[in-house]
Amino acid sequence: MNRPTNLAELRESDWKSKTVKREIYDNLMQALQGGDELFPGIVGYDDTVIPDIVLALLSEHDMLFLGEKGQAKSRIMRLLVRFLDPEIPYLDIPESPVHDDPYQPITSIGKKFLANTPEHEVPIAWWPREDRYAERLAPGT
Repeated sequence: MNRPTNLAELRESDWKSKTVKREIYDNLMQALQGGDELFPGIVGYDDTVIPDIVLALLSEHDMLFLGEKGQAKSRIMRLLVRFLDPEIPYLDIPESPVHDDPYQPITSIGKKFLANTPEHEVPIAWWPREDRYAERLAPGT
């Protein structure tokens, strides 16, 4: 598949910017309609935790996982990555501290770059879903 490499090509493609919550919603709905196993390897929560997580994701809620060690909190969070799009485009600007949305950058660097650069010269790179999730453990864990 030939992916767009600049903003002009991206605008010509059918890619639409969406929130992470909407991205998860869309991909979760597709998995539900396809009858996919939503959380492979998670055992014992089919009638309790999993339905609540699915409802929270479909409602685009924020979630906080609390519990004792060994209750699959980290495993479930790692499995949520599968509901992200395989790749999303971002402004490929070396000075930018974040992966800015090509249509709605949040950094001043991204906004200035878009304002002062022709679209065919705005570089776009692609960010794989596996690289979009990072864990930060609480102090003392």
